[in-house]
Amino acid sequence: MQYVDRREKTLSDWPHVLITVVVCLLCWIACYFFSTGFPLTGNDAIMPFGGDLNKWLNNQTVIYAAGLLLMILTAFIIQRINDIEMLISERTRLVFLLYILFISTNLRIIPFNKGTIVLLCLVCMINELFKTFQSPEDKGKLFNAGVCIGVASLFVPQTLWFVLLLWLGMYQLFSLNYRSFFSSLIGVLSIFWFVLTWSVWKHDFSIFRDVYISLTDIKLFAVFHSMRYYHIGFIFIAVMMIPLMLNIKMDTINNRMRVRQMLSFLLNMSVMSCILIFLYGRNANVFISVLYLPLSVLLAYFFENMRKRFYFIFYYFILALCLSSFIVRLWNYSLNTVT
Repeated sequence: MQYVDRREKTLSDWPHVLITVVVCLLCWIACYFFSTGFPLTGNDAIMPFGGDLNKWLNNQTVIYAAGLLLMILTAFIIQRINDIEMLISERTRLVFLLYILFISTNLRIIPFNKGTIVLLCLVCMINELFKTFQSPEDKGKLFNAGVCIGVASLFVPQTLWFVLLLWLGMYQLFSLNYRSFFSSLIGVLSIFWFVLTWSVWKHDFSIFRDVYISLTDIKLFAVFHSMRYYHIGFIFIAVMMIPLMLNIKMDTINNRMRVRQMLSFLLNMSVMSCILIFLYGRNANVFISVLYLPLSVLLAYFFENMRKRFYFIFYYFILALCLSSFIVRLWNYSLNTVT
């Protein structure tokens, strides 16, 4: 029987890489031209680190350059995770391309906001967690994962709920015991120890009160107010979650337990992001962007089992859908700005 290397079964990379990169750059240029997201407001931030962004960054070019670089860095890390763990057996940059496409066509998170930092922290958390597969003694990486969640919570306190996801991931990757559990917990608490030190220095402990209020400020119907910004993209994501879930749960071809457990964790991250979208509708733009992290990997894995013809059709359908959604949002934004 002739051996077939599945890592060689891939699209001709350069055409769709070039088209996707050009589309993303055009989206960023259009946003720069219309000054979407500028100046930074930060008025809804709980922590002072998020509220002072508008004071630290007041140059439009610098803000757009920083947002673009952070997007590329986050996309590089999630692609690197895929390459190291071999979540997708094909040699493809599809994870990178899908992520930058989703981010670049979401008008609400361009160029830079608190969600940008949250994304970078969470992808670092995933990177540290995946390195601990069947290694409960590797407590340092789990401590780092807890620190990443703690830093993210400085900008969006609701991301503290991802600690539960971290513990679930530790259980799925066979790295959970009482020592690793407390290592991750200490990692989160170490960040708040610095916050406590800052509060003592300033004689102001209102931050902890605000964090508690933000965690309990559940507005189930607020998401429908924000839904008008995501009517195309969010419906597509909601519809795609069903086949992605079935694809992972019913996949009998992939017998690598490590990959199956990691993909299952990413699926759980998607579900938790959706739950947080509906619980905290006012931060829907942040958690929708968080949803892009696992979705880019899960979609790429879904493409892996497709025939080449459907691969092309479905990929460019997604590209056209995201681009049309971006154009509609930009058109509405320009009309609202003029009026």
